[in-house]
Amino acid sequence: MIDRFRDIARALVAVLLLGMAGAAAQTAQSPTSPNPSAASQAGSVPTAQAPAQPAGPAGPQINIAEITARANRDVGVNIETAINGWQHELDRLESALQKPRLRYSELNDLRDELQRVRAGIEDFWKRLEPPLAAAKDQVALLGPAPAAGQPPEPEQAALNRAGLNYLFGLLSAGQAAVHSANLRIDQLINTIQDIRRKNFTTSLLQPVPGIYSYQTWANLPDYVPSATSRVRDLLVEWWDSVRDQNEVLLIGFEAILLWLVLTIAAWHGVHRLRRWRHEGKEPPFWRRASSAAGVMLLRTLPVVAPVTFLYGMIAETHALPERVGWIFYSTAQSIIIIFAVNALVTTVFAPWSSQWRLMPASNRAAARICGLVLALAIVYGVTTLIYVVTRLAQAPFALTVAVAFPSSLLLAAIIVAILLTPLDGQHQERMPSLRWLTALRIPIWITVAAIVVCALGGYLALSRFLAQQLIVTGSILALVYLLLLWVDALMHGLGDDSAATGRLAQGKSRPRTAAS
Repeated sequence: MIDRFRDIARALVAVLLLGMAGAAAQTAQSPTSPNPSAASQAGSVPTAQAPAQPAGPAGPQINIAEITARANRDVGVNIETAINGWQHELDRLESALQKPRLRYSELNDLRDELQRVRAGIEDFWKRLEPPLAAAKDQVALLGPAPAAGQPPEPEQAALNRAGLNYLFGLLSAGQAAVHSANLRIDQLINTIQDIRRKNFTTSLLQPVPGIYSYQTWANLPDYVPSATSRVRDLLVEWWDSVRDQNEVLLIGFEAILLWLVLTIAAWHGVHRLRRWRHEGKEPPFWRRASSAAGVMLLRTLPVVAPVTFLYGMIAETHALPERVGWIFYSTAQSIIIIFAVNALVTTVFAPWSSQWRLMPASNRAAARICGLVLALAIVYGVTTLIYVVTRLAQAPFALTVAVAFPSSLLLAAIIVAILLTPLDGQHQERMPSLRWLTALRIPIWITVAAIVVCALGGYLALSRFLAQQLIVTGSILALVYLLLLWVDALMHGLGDDSAATGRLAQGKSRPRTAAS
């Protein structure tokens, strides 16, 4: 009987011990039990405020907030904030591109903003690339995880693997965001180009209404003073905002000093290049052509260099407002165009030094062509500047018409006067033939007729575009012609004993001949 009670007591004690062991096991397993919501959050993009969460349903527990902070610290910026900033800027710019009737300046501003965003993305990528490569190497160094059925790796190794995988995924997401943002920027820039082409075609083929209306021209005496006043106010407001006005004056003085030095140097340089020792005998054509490139450069440099220096230094040292910057830029551009064209035509025709002339023309024809080409450059440069200034001053459209309409007709008239000028020159030895110039007369006459017809028909944008292309194309052809003459003269000078290049070339060739 006692033994039976003893067995019953042992059984009760065993049941109690098994119950306590089961409760303890359940309590120990509850902290690592899978949490569906936590697992889903671990798969999303983490934030800096995310709590410690497991990497997967059965994986080790990792501290996402700590890993995210480490990634941001390695990159140097908050990754999520940077990516969201790009997306916000690109969304805003894409929305701005959907507005109708965007002007050229507005499209330029949008393109500049896209380039600014791209620069920020490139800076972010330079920061991201080293830690991304380091994380990739660390993941590869750990090797693959144990396959199913193999013994599990130690807990610390599994924790390191999960943390590195999460860090690598976070940095890889930043890399993908960089590529996606760059692709989107390329698409938006292509959109800007499409809008520009569409606006260009529309403006060219759209006539200006009321070009012969009395109301368009009657109020011009009032429009000109108001536009001039606006431009003066823009410049005065900028000048008053300049903190160090003495520095600007010093830059201007330096530009004047540079002009004086280069002018004196150019005068001596041209005199040296045009020196000819054989009195009573004109220099051969190859000698004239060989010095033409240097003479043109020396005549252009004293104006181009100071103007470029003045504009560049002011724009760099002082923040120019957009409209003031455009006024300065257009002014510098017009000055450079006028003096460069003048240097080119005076070098080719040499109206005061017929012995250095590169075209078979009489003195009267050379002087007439030089004057007409200079007038063409002045009208084109000045009207281009006025056209830009009227847009910057937000002048009435009638003032733009008053500039574009007569300037197109005046440019056409000057070109006609150039075409009707007879050269009346004798074709000297080795002087190039003018057949190519005769062949160009027909398309030039057609273009001039189109300029006049478009201007009279109200298509001022198309008329001005044709005049601009004709002037630019003519300048390029003249430069190419001068370059070909210079190359031909150089090759001819290599075979001339009286030339320095010929003596040098023959002096080098004699030892080779003797050796052979």
